[in-house]
Amino acid sequence: MNIYKTMYHPKKVVGVDARKANIVGGGIAGLATAVFLIDDAKMPAKNITIYEKKPVMGGSMDGAKSNQGYLCRAERELEPYMECLWYLCSKIPSLENEGRTVLDDVVDFNRDEPIHSEARVIVDQGKIDGHYHEYKLAPQYAQAMSQIVASSEEELADKSLNDFFDKDFFRTNFWTCFHSQLAFKDYHSVIECRRYWQRFTFISRHEYLEGFIHTKYNEYDAIILPIERFLIDKGVNFVNNFAVYDLALDDKNDTVQEILAHKNGEKVQIPVAMQDLVFVTTGSISENSTFGDNKTVAITNTDTKDMGTFTIWKNLAKKDVKFGHPEKFLGQIDKTKWISFFPTVKDYPEFFKRIEELSGSKAGTGGLMTFKDSNWDMSFEIHHKPFFPYQADDEEVGWGYGLYGENVGNYVNKRMWDCTGDEIMTELLYHLGMLDIKDEVLAHTYMSTAMMPYCTSQFMPRKLGDRPKVVPDGCTNLGLLGQFIEIDDDVVFTVETSVRTGLEAVYELLGVEKDVLEVNPSRYDVRYLLERIKRFRGISGKVTESDLPTITPESIPLVTQQLLHLVNNVPPYYQMYLGRDKTIPTKESVLHPKAMHTK
Repeated sequence: MNIYKTMYHPKKVVGVDARKANIVGGGIAGLATAVFLIDDAKMPAKNITIYEKKPVMGGSMDGAKSNQGYLCRAERELEPYMECLWYLCSKIPSLENEGRTVLDDVVDFNRDEPIHSEARVIVDQGKIDGHYHEYKLAPQYAQAMSQIVASSEEELADKSLNDFFDKDFFRTNFWTCFHSQLAFKDYHSVIECRRYWQRFTFISRHEYLEGFIHTKYNEYDAIILPIERFLIDKGVNFVNNFAVYDLALDDKNDTVQEILAHKNGEKVQIPVAMQDLVFVTTGSISENSTFGDNKTVAITNTDTKDMGTFTIWKNLAKKDVKFGHPEKFLGQIDKTKWISFFPTVKDYPEFFKRIEELSGSKAGTGGLMTFKDSNWDMSFEIHHKPFFPYQADDEEVGWGYGLYGENVGNYVNKRMWDCTGDEIMTELLYHLGMLDIKDEVLAHTYMSTAMMPYCTSQFMPRKLGDRPKVVPDGCTNLGLLGQFIEIDDDVVFTVETSVRTGLEAVYELLGVEKDVLEVNPSRYDVRYLLERIKRFRGISGKVTESDLPTITPESIPLVTQQLLHLVNNVPPYYQMYLGRDKTIPTKESVLHPKAMHTK
């Protein structure tokens, strides 16, 4: 992070007082956009309106209590180099600690409750896999990974991981830890996986989950609610139960003229003036979620008419190719859906106590346990207490999911997709080796289940152009937000991506005189590259001569080409010129001095 550029407060955008901003979607992307409009562009808060289809803000970052228990559909995996997210949180006052920020609260909590797992992979009904630290890859897999990392995204267009790896690769320890944490499957985009490998993998001890950040409460109460309170106090307008389905554009599809929506069953048109702005979230991984409980199955919603913000994206794409190709991501629900579950255990501490003893980690500090034997590819974690500010002392909560719900369970003879909450809990207890307490656990547990048909849709194979840019070519007042937007070098399926789209859209459309925060350039860090090489070759400690590959005379041309490709794909170092005209560092002279030059 460059403090000189990051902490600088840009001057107020000229004319911003006379402009309005319409933000469609009240998830983290939309909320972050409002913050950046107020704090960086200096737009009056009263000029900003956020439209949300649901009765509450937060989008996928949910957290709520029902009469019987709690609900969170997903778990956000946060890390220290999510620069845009932490920049946002540094602006938001803490709701609990006067004079502190949300970022301060997160840092303080993780100093006291750091995540460190020594039971990342469980096998044989409750045993820790003693080999899951071994990441050494067979030479053909290391070579395939090197080929992927060295290739351009144009060369990898529309390809999937199984175009490069055989079935045995997807049984390696590395893949078990990587894919179960991030929900990658063998048929997913090799472009997206490449970005993950360059952006995250091996910066920390991956299989110990060290470096992963969690929040004192669920992310709704820890992040969303403080942002919403900040915006309310500033004077931002919130409109709930407002379903936008399309935008009316000019003849060139460059300028938004109207927002088309439904409110209380009636069609509504909101006129947009030429100088005003529109920011739209073009899809949500939790769109069309359905819910179940102990006795009820969460069925799959396959409705293609009402797809929330996806409907907006689909309608935009019909108008112009610059808005991308949503059909690449939305057409195969059985490949993009998965089911999560959130148990609330009341007045039965024995269950979580046993998990703490099994893992060696107290609740909240052990992260995900993945059951390698599970036909459902199930993972589970137990949260610290309180995970909700209003959680009772005798209530404990956890969260889990299954990535291959189309398979029949190992103990429960049904597909996970067809199971009730009690049946999912029974399968979990089987893999934990705790069937002896099944009756007690079921009697004291409320199981909330969620089926999300598009949860991994953003991972489907693609090429450049399938996702639109933050500001599509030619657009004058439209910014696009969320997980289905093309961001150079960064990955999807993260809170960071959603926040970054808001930052980039505000800066570009309003001409904010401040550099956009850089995506963490770990791929160019020699320390990171060395760690990757050592892990995949099974090297601990210093590299010795025997660890070096053999180079024969006939292999020198190939090695030379590989080195040239690597060196020539490293971008130039940052321009050190500090003025507004960024073309000056590309020229030898711009001043035309009259003094003679020596010969």
